[in-house]
Order: sequence, then C-alpha cells, then structure tokens
Amino acid sequence: MPVQKKRFQALPFLVSLLITMIFGALGGLITIRSVKTWYPGIAKPSFDPPNWLFGPVWSTLFVIIAIAAYLVWTQRKHIAHFARTVAIFSLS
Repeated sequence: MPVQKKRFQALPFLVSLLITMIFGALGGLITIRSVKTWYPGIAKPSFDPPNWLFGPVWSTLFVIIAIAAYLVWTQRKHIAHFARTVAIFSLS
C-alpha cells in the first residue's frame, strides 16, 4: 500500500524528540562514571575518534532516531504489524 503524504506534524515530532533525548540523557547519566574509569585505559585502534566527537555524533544519532520514531508513529495506520514494529523499534 503506498504511503500517503502528510504535512509535517510538529507536536508528534517534538514528543518523539523529547522522549528520545530523555532516554539518551538517562543512558548517559547511568554510564558516565564507569566510562571515565574503564574507557581511557582500553587499547584503542589508530582510527579511534577523538573524545570531543562523541557528543555531536550521539546527538545526531538521537535526532535521527527521533525522526524514525516520528515517521513510524505518523504512518501507523499504514503499517501492517504496527505493535510488532514498535516493539522491535523500542529494543533499539
């Protein structure tokens, strides 16, 4: 079934962005202490990115995840197995 084009819906997008950022922040808060102890001591390859790059990359990834969540939610009427799709998406 073809996907119908709809106008951008700001509220669902902002909600998906907020939820995604909350989960990202919680993950960061849970791991921040332990990462500071073990990460500096592990052997890293020569192509290991600099530490300052992790923040922007993770932020970009979370925005992309929020966009994907927004698209799934706004197209839910056209997804045959919506509950299964949301369950699999939530595992990520």
